[in-house]
Amino acid sequence: MENKTRDYPSARPSGPLNGKVAIVTGAPRSIGRAIAQALTADGASVVVHYRSRRDEAEQTVASLRSRGAQALAVRADLTESSEVSALFAATTAHFGGVDIVVANAGVTAPLTPLADVTTEEFDRLLAVNTRSVFLVLREAARTIRDGGRIINITSSTVKFTPAGFSAYATTKAGANVTVGVLANELGSRGITVNSLMVGPVAAGFLAADSEVVAGAPTGMMESLAAAAPMGRLGHPSDIAGIAAFLAAPAAGWINGQILLANNGGSI
Repeated sequence: MENKTRDYPSARPSGPLNGKVAIVTGAPRSIGRAIAQALTADGASVVVHYRSRRDEAEQTVASLRSRGAQALAVRADLTESSEVSALFAATTAHFGGVDIVVANAGVTAPLTPLADVTTEEFDRLLAVNTRSVFLVLREAARTIRDGGRIINITSSTVKFTPAGFSAYATTKAGANVTVGVLANELGSRGITVNSLMVGPVAAGFLAADSEVVAGAPTGMMESLAAAAPMGRLGHPSDIAGIAAFLAAPAAGWINGQILLANNGGSI
């Protein structure tokens, strides 16, 4: 089946997120960029976080502004607590507060059997996929306004545990526990906290030129596509629409959940 992408409309002044301010981490490209597009299309102002992809972040911001959205690119190393705090402070200084936090930033590694994973490689993944997400969720708990939305983007490898993803899946799993705890801690303020567990998407880690694809067994991409009932890999816009729904007032009764977004696939 054809993998159609969504063309997001211009920002809607009367959209469901009008007046809301969002931070999307890891937003210069792929899923993060699509989420920023979806949130602004629904009326939110967005901070596009980046660590090293400044040019792509600025391009994303320029694209959002061209559609009438309020957007700002902010750099931060999310493994450093002081820089996480600075990211939220910069957002508040520019837009007046924080209502939506999407913890999307992450890293992966070439497919490697667990027996061959080095301690150094595991520590690298742990720093970004676990430590930085914890720091972002902690700062969100300290900063986000009442009625806010916190969304953690995680991976279906946590559920389906395919071979070669041991270190990655382990480091992505931790925040799912934090999400449940945080939902209980913040619920009295009308804040929801959920994880969105993403299946294979034909971008980012699974882009044609990524290190994961380069080291993948022959036929792996075809198998991933075939595992979904629609017979294709996901697109960032498939995930962005779900994230935008979770950020909206209509999703206020969904809380403390780990939602699987993979088109009903088996991988």
